[in-house]
Amino acid sequence: MDFFDSAECEWADMSVFFAGAQLTKVRGLKYKSSKSKELLYAQGDAPISIQSGNRSYEGEIKVLKGAIDDMNTAAVTAGGKDILDLEFDIVVVYAAKGTRALQTDVLVRCQVKDFQKGWDQGAKMMEVTLPILFLDHKAS
Repeated sequence: MDFFDSAECEWADMSVFFAGAQLTKVRGLKYKSSKSKELLYAQGDAPISIQSGNRSYEGEIKVLKGAIDDMNTAAVTAGGKDILDLEFDIVVVYAAKGTRALQTDVLVRCQVKDFQKGWDQGAKMMEVTLPILFLDHKAS
């Protein structure tokens, strides 16, 4: 069995779940995990090690206006003013295909930092990018 599979994951192989419900109006998703790192210097001018600190998690989800409306409704139902008051998990499922196994990423306790709506002449839809922060990234 080859360690590397040449079958790449396609957009159609991915499902995104927001607060437990499948998000069908998603147009894009980016997320990253970071860890603060810096070189440690002592005698001489070359670093002697790499020191690390806190982890952080952020990303963005691109959705259609209808998804924003649904998220705002969920936030109001939960007692908030809008999506900025909502906390939720995002689950990303990459379907098994060929020799590639099913993979799942969970973005834990997400919150939207801000949102902006806008239109351009001739637009056929409104696409909104939501910057997010989250507390953990669990991959399986």
